[in-house]
Amino acid sequence: MYQVNNRIDIRSPEHLAELKERFAKAPESMKQVPGFISFRLLEAEDGSHVIAETVFDSPASFRTWLESDHFRNAHGGRSGNAGGSNPARYFVVIG
Repeated sequence: MYQVNNRIDIRSPEHLAELKERFAKAPESMKQVPGFISFRLLEAEDGSHVIAETVFDSPASFRTWLESDHFRNAHGGRSGNAGGSNPARYFVVIG
């Protein structure tokens, strides 16, 4: 398995509410993505940021998703190589 964690800093309470609303549909929406396994949104205890945690079956499935129409639709038309974030990527060793 391959996990990608994307940290998003929170600018305001409204920004947090917007992110929660936007990501609320992600687990169901992502089920149509080949290789998708799971999604979680984690909120820091101090409210400073969230972590969007996505698990795929392989790095190749993740890369394919980055270039998909599904990704562009979910990210305002941007492809996964447009920059703007620096996700941490991991191979799941135990899980």
